[in-house]
Amino acid sequence: MRRGLLLALFVMASPAAAQEMWERNRGECEEIFREWRTSSLGKLRDCVQKWEMYRDVTQASTDDRAVANEAFDKLYQEGSERDAVMALSALKRLGLRPKKLRSESKAIPREGRPDEEVRVVRPEAAPVAMEPDPAPEEDPAPSSAKKVRQPDARAAKAAAQRGKSLMQQGKLPEAVSELLIAADADPTFAEPLYLAASAFVQLEQPEAAVEYLARMKAINSDRARALVRQAATDGRFRSLRGYAAFKDLTGTAAIQILNGIGPDGNKKVLEFKKRLEANNVPVANVGADRNPRTATFIYFKPGFDRQAEDIRRQLQLGFVQKKPLHWPSEYDVILVYGEVPKDQWVDDEAEKAGEDAKAKKKAEEDAKRKEEEKRKKDEEDMKKKLKMLQMLEKMESDPTGGATPPEGVPEAPEVP
Repeated sequence: MRRGLLLALFVMASPAAAQEMWERNRGECEEIFREWRTSSLGKLRDCVQKWEMYRDVTQASTDDRAVANEAFDKLYQEGSERDAVMALSALKRLGLRPKKLRSESKAIPREGRPDEEVRVVRPEAAPVAMEPDPAPEEDPAPSSAKKVRQPDARAAKAAAQRGKSLMQQGKLPEAVSELLIAADADPTFAEPLYLAASAFVQLEQPEAAVEYLARMKAINSDRARALVRQAATDGRFRSLRGYAAFKDLTGTAAIQILNGIGPDGNKKVLEFKKRLEANNVPVANVGADRNPRTATFIYFKPGFDRQAEDIRRQLQLGFVQKKPLHWPSEYDVILVYGEVPKDQWVDDEAEKAGEDAKAKKKAEEDAKRKEEEKRKKDEEDMKKKLKMLQMLEKMESDPTGGATPPEGVPEAPEVP
């Protein structure tokens, strides 16, 4: 029941292989598309599945697109909910949209074999009395407001939850089916497309994964943009980091770090990798340079100079030489760590960053010292006040201060 739809959604090949497989497997699909008016939904469904599995749409002629548009639109309007999702996906690949939004209230349940021809039975017309033709009515003015289907957030969240549950069970094709239903129910819901892309990675369909990330980015909401940035560092998309389309989409550079000073530098380059990845900058490879280096170099491809500068700043490398990467490489930024002489000057920015850090640390130490001095002073003041109070209390209880009059001196008479 679902198997055909799922195969259609998940099997994507390279363009050349896809075209060859389409010609080998299309059967009578082109004729069925051309006869879309009388073709059964079962036959249309099978052919749209094959189209999604094998057809390289970049090779489709204008005539092929026009015919496919009609056939896909029929399946979208009259088929089941899952037929509609598949047909909509096929239309989007052609850069097309349905002629009108699908109305669930008009969906007619069909029984019987899916490949049966659909017979349309119309009731006999009732007898009509012969009367003069009424005066022609004027066509109503076209409405400027088009009926737009509102997003169904509740249905979208329910389908997305089913998709997540199926992913946890390892049922990836079924999961993607539910996630695409969620995305169709609410076109502003970014998470289902993100999860569908991650499922396509697990299904080893990188082109499909990038396509669904691109669809998510096209939503252009704050959440969608945040998820695009997240995809750049999400380990689930690690295998996509070498794809130009993924790098263009997320702005992610493939980074390599090389050790140019021998065994003594191994610990340092691993530390660089750890520091970058702690800042959500993935490192694709760590290795050893073939030549010893007496300076640190950063090589970068055109368009990746900003990422190269970000790496230099984050690692506070000091003196570096930044140069364009002019040889073929799968990496976009290559950092080669070299041993800098002790008396080598550092660049102004790195030096300033170091000075700023020292100044901040000194300010914190000064603040702690002042706070400690104030605490000690407050303690001394409190001790003095307590001592003064004790003296006053003693004087009140013994005005003489405990002294005795000398001999021969009469005591003062009592005051009446």
